[in-house]
Amino acid sequence: MTTLNTNENYLMELKLHGIRNNLGKRLKDGQDEKLGYEEFLGLCLFDEIEHRRSTKVHRLIYNASFRSTATPEGVDFAAGRSLDKKQVTELSSSRFVKDGHNLLIVGPTGVGKSYLATAIAMAACRNRLSTLFFRMNTLIEKLSLVRAAGTYLNFLKKIATVELIVLDDFGLKPLIPQQYQDFYDILDERIETKSTIVTSQLPEENWSEVIDDPVTCEAITRRIVEKAIRIELKGKPYAKKGKILTQTDPS
Repeated sequence: MTTLNTNENYLMELKLHGIRNNLGKRLKDGQDEKLGYEEFLGLCLFDEIEHRRSTKVHRLIYNASFRSTATPEGVDFAAGRSLDKKQVTELSSSRFVKDGHNLLIVGPTGVGKSYLATAIAMAACRNRLSTLFFRMNTLIEKLSLVRAAGTYLNFLKKIATVELIVLDDFGLKPLIPQQYQDFYDILDERIETKSTIVTSQLPEENWSEVIDDPVTCEAITRRIVEKAIRIELKGKPYAKKGKILTQTDPS
């Protein structure tokens, strides 16, 4: 067995796949450019770090369960949408997530709220932050299922640890008391330290239309809005962008 094959076997056993995948190229570069041992080692370590970063990003995107593909580069900044490119660039840095702020995106149907929310959440995955995407109605169904299975507290604990969650299309239909209590529990677990993106056709002053208890409505509104960056999209509805994915929400 050659030394190269032996080294590849060692790298496989140690799961240093980034070094292994690029070893042949790096050996050639080392010979062609007469690299010293330290320079050669540095390049190999760089390959491993890049591989692990890429693997983590792909895993975070998969686990996020996005319903469609969307990226900050694909956001439409056409005139009349009241969307600031500088603001979207800043949101795509995920600084608001690290600061524990929320993002509220409101506007009529079809103006790109879901796309924008997904794009910003996709950027969070690229920045190696844990992310989950839920349609609000899907989350309500999920909560009913975990309650029936007796795993509600485990699910709540899991949601509380995720650095960014997206709740898409809040306010499509009124919530019953158990549903808005569960919604409150999720927000309360995440307050101050974790971030939530909420999209809605309803402006926050009309959320009493879907949460009929004034005290709970005020508590939910405060937990979303108090530390939220607010974007109001305008303009005419347009065709959805992005390929629809088939993944389901993780249990």
